[in-house]
Amino acid sequence: MITIRKQEIVKLEDVLPLYQAVGWTNYTHQPQMLEKALPHSLAIYLALDSDAVVGLVRFVGDGFSSIFVQDLIVLPSYQRQGIGSALMGKALEDFKDVYQVQLVTEQTEKTLGFYRSLGFEILSTYNCIGMTWMNREK
Repeated sequence: MITIRKQEIVKLEDVLPLYQAVGWTNYTHQPQMLEKALPHSLAIYLALDSDAVVGLVRFVGDGFSSIFVQDLIVLPSYQRQGIGSALMGKALEDFKDVYQVQLVTEQTEKTLGFYRSLGFEILSTYNCIGMTWMNREK
């Protein structure tokens, strides 16, 4: 049975396999960055199958006006079982009074459909555009 739990302390070794399983090389090639980022997260929720971590959602932000969904990951063998929706549902319920929740994701019908099913809309709905700046030296 899968349980969803908000976790105050998350160890790199418990979650790095998630990032490896989905091929998120930014963290797998620089695990020290993830190790520093984890304790600075606003909130982290884990999906657990017994004691095994099978999914994670990580929020960053101020917790009042704006939250950013930094990571939502479910092990491939556990995908399409409602775990990602359960993780987001629990996290969004805990932050239901926040003005806006943002995220950046790949532009595929599957991904867009998933986030739309949770109530997210693309920025152009609000006559907005997203922008980013990245440290290309990292």
